[in-house]
Amino acid sequence: MEKIVIFLLVLFMFVCGGCGTTNQENINVDMTPRLISITSDMGTSEMVEAVTGAVVGISSKIGWGLSIGSGVAIAGGGYIITNQHVVENNSIVTIYLADKSTSNAEVIWSNTGLDIAVLKAEVNLPYLQTSPLSNVNVGDEVIAIGTPLSLQFRHSVTKGIVSALYRTLEVENVNGSISIMQDLIQHDASINSGNSGGPLIDTSGRVIGINALKAADSEGIGFAIPIEIATAATVKIIPDNAYATAYLGVLGCDAEIANYNGDTDAESGIYIMDIAENSPLKNSDIRIGDVIIRVNSNIIDNMLDFQKAVIDIKPNSEVELDYIQDGAIKTEVIISN
Repeated sequence: MEKIVIFLLVLFMFVCGGCGTTNQENINVDMTPRLISITSDMGTSEMVEAVTGAVVGISSKIGWGLSIGSGVAIAGGGYIITNQHVVENNSIVTIYLADKSTSNAEVIWSNTGLDIAVLKAEVNLPYLQTSPLSNVNVGDEVIAIGTPLSLQFRHSVTKGIVSALYRTLEVENVNGSISIMQDLIQHDASINSGNSGGPLIDTSGRVIGINALKAADSEGIGFAIPIEIATAATVKIIPDNAYATAYLGVLGCDAEIANYNGDTDAESGIYIMDIAENSPLKNSDIRIGDVIIRVNSNIIDNMLDFQKAVIDIKPNSEVELDYIQDGAIKTEVIISN
């Protein structure tokens, strides 16, 4: 597992400095609610101008201060994706649009483990297409748009390339606990505090990731969560503006990493590092050290596959798991929480 000091990109501001509007003239941005279309003949500046309307700055109250971050609309109706750590426990946040107007948005779903939140804006917004990690290659050019340092710099644009894929990092949370974030996109587009929740966009104007992390004391080492995790959740949320996440209580990592460390012979799947006391797996035959290779009909190669499969599971429903234990493939049926 990567041993690197990183930090979350949310910016906490405890004074009013930097929270005001800029003196720049209003940007001429088409805010017509629509799927933003990018054509192959567009240059980088034209593409950026086209997609900017789907990107928002975000502020939410944290104690006596503000949490400053970014977000992006990926579905009609004002559905915005950001990081969970940007909005924390707030139910209503303020969003700052590319035309310099503001609005409120409701946090309708969030997941601390995935560090993803879905907001519903009070206004409809233009939105962007998304593209899965399977379409991303090392060396691809990418654009990051967000709110570095303060709301004064919202909708800042930087450019870079994809440096690596499927990165795994240990993240120290504010409360001192440790989370493991996996299958991240590493890139060198400049991102700073306040870029959290903002989009990483390919040259076709499609969102491929949500910026969340940066290596400390270094430049050009940023990390984004693959967008398909957020997309899978959003599809579930839109019909009723709500969604309950199933809980399996598994702490794991890509089996490829465990294999590299000599913990398993399996080269794909999810290596089980721990099982929570209240997990539905606790009274099953599945043990720490086993490797999950299938969840219902979903083949599991890595944590990204596992996270998408869990999003498809309803609470209190039957879940069939295939797993490797002592070199043999076994099947277990559990009831999710």
